[in-house]
Amino acid sequence: MLGLLWLTACLSAIDRIAMSVAIIPMAEEFHFTDTTKGSISSLLSFGYALVILPAGFLAGQWSPRLLMASGIALWSLATIATPLTIVSAASSIGPLLIARMLVGAGESILLPTSTRILNEWTLVNEKSRALAFLFSGFQSGTIVALLLSPVILDFFGDWRELFYVYGSGSLLLLLPWLFLAKDSPATPKEGNDFNPNDSQLSIKDAPWKEMIQSKGAWAMFLAHSAKNWGNYLALAWTPTFYLEQYGIGVRGSAWMSILPCVAGVMGGIVAGTTADSVVQRIVDPEDETARTNIRKLFQSIGLLVPALSLGLLAWHIPEQAWVAQLYIAVNIGFLSFNSAGYDAANQEKSGPKWAGLLYSVTSLPAVLIGTGATYVTGRILDASGQDWSLVYGLNALIYVLGAIAFIILYDSRKEFD
Repeated sequence: MLGLLWLTACLSAIDRIAMSVAIIPMAEEFHFTDTTKGSISSLLSFGYALVILPAGFLAGQWSPRLLMASGIALWSLATIATPLTIVSAASSIGPLLIARMLVGAGESILLPTSTRILNEWTLVNEKSRALAFLFSGFQSGTIVALLLSPVILDFFGDWRELFYVYGSGSLLLLLPWLFLAKDSPATPKEGNDFNPNDSQLSIKDAPWKEMIQSKGAWAMFLAHSAKNWGNYLALAWTPTFYLEQYGIGVRGSAWMSILPCVAGVMGGIVAGTTADSVVQRIVDPEDETARTNIRKLFQSIGLLVPALSLGLLAWHIPEQAWVAQLYIAVNIGFLSFNSAGYDAANQEKSGPKWAGLLYSVTSLPAVLIGTGATYVTGRILDASGQDWSLVYGLNALIYVLGAIAFIILYDSRKEFD
């Protein structure tokens, strides 16, 4: 199941990254401003935000296998439909924005459902490693998209083919999810006690008030928001940064974006493996203080090191593109330490019944903040004459605030079982 989750994450990232690459030739063809480009990028996240809360509830009440298949079908078909929504510079971008919203809505089902599946299929001392492996699928998909997209553009000579190829490939995922995947292991993993009868619960039975009042949930939301600000900005705007700052085109900017993604894969694996190893060495499995300190340590690394990297980039945009690439690689590589921070914390704070919902409750506002980051970045660039120092300086500040909030508020005590 973990391998199938990884493949699903990989293909979802490929579909998402298609727009980050295609937006450059699209902007030339349709004369988009940076603000328009930011709007197009942010609408995927808006669609994600609209659906993630009901997706989180359904993840605990419905078949994870069928729920995942429905999300895959939606985002794949919407990806294929994307280039059909705009035909000329005079066309309204409204249909294009709706298509991107539907892609986001479909992809919003992936992580709450994955959280439910991992809660049932993994042990306590496997959580960080499993999450790191899952999130490496997103980074790997980004690498594949960045390598493959320029080839597809050169071969077909048209950005539209990116969406047709990637959307069709994702549709093939329906086969293993419908015919090979299982909702739960034959023998439940130790420490997980999901009861199939819980599927009879209604939305009124969810611990909404407790989640909203939980300091731990607030810590996860604020750290997630800080990470999303940087992650969404990197996904949507890094190719444009290389173009505007260094005059590097689609192929060059795609290649320049690969090293940060590789750093993201490696950072997540190192963080997940190390965190699980430390958790395994805790003498008393019920030692909440030790687990709390582990999460705080890795979350701090996952936000403060990226803050330092982007702070240096904002202080002085280097003349050489490869130096900027190294700063961005450090940013993305250490952001992956979040897999052993707030991401793994979700598994500690909740049992299988509410794991997907807790992820959604803490993710919904974080997704909106990430969405705001892509739009605000466009506004800043238009207003400042493409001053990227302001963009990266603001990003660094938000990282620091997220790390401080997590350190102050988080504890590992299970609250939603």
